[in-house]
Amino acid sequence: MVRQYVGAAQFVGEKIIKPIAKKIFKKQKTTGTEVIDKVKPNVPVTKLDKAKSNLDLQIQKTKAVGAKLKQTLFEKQNPEFKGKEFTFSPRVGRSAKVSEKKAKGGRVGLKRGTGLKRKSNVQKIQEAFGPKQKPQSRMTRKKKFPDLTGDGKVTFADILKGRGVINGKKKTKRFV
Repeated sequence: MVRQYVGAAQFVGEKIIKPIAKKIFKKQKTTGTEVIDKVKPNVPVTKLDKAKSNLDLQIQKTKAVGAKLKQTLFEKQNPEFKGKEFTFSPRVGRSAKVSEKKAKGGRVGLKRGTGLKRKSNVQKIQEAFGPKQKPQSRMTRKKKFPDLTGDGKVTFADILKGRGVINGKKKTKRFV
């Protein structure tokens, strides 16, 4: 009994539904594998094109201002809708910033490390193009070995005397 309807469904699907679906659902332009070659820029070339572009911008701005005016007039006529202020009321002063209560313990806010403050762009430029500073590390300053023998030069004898090998400090044992 079902076999009768299978053939009818195939006939209806091929002859009626497919042509309607082709008209409603058009074939897509890209399949997702193509690469976009060019995009035509929308830059006015002539003075006339530039004037048309500026006119379109002014028309849009006029529409926006007109919509704001209509909204304000509506709110003026219906004070129950307005509430405290108009939707597009001019700001006389800056409102007080509402501070959020955030956690303060642990390492909150120390994502970039401790003690490191971000340098401003001005500071970066001054470091790059300003006078060069000498690095302030312990390794850059070499201390000279002392002249222990008194001959005016630092020699191997001074090093040996410093170690206590040549008539230098006698090692004495300490009794505790």
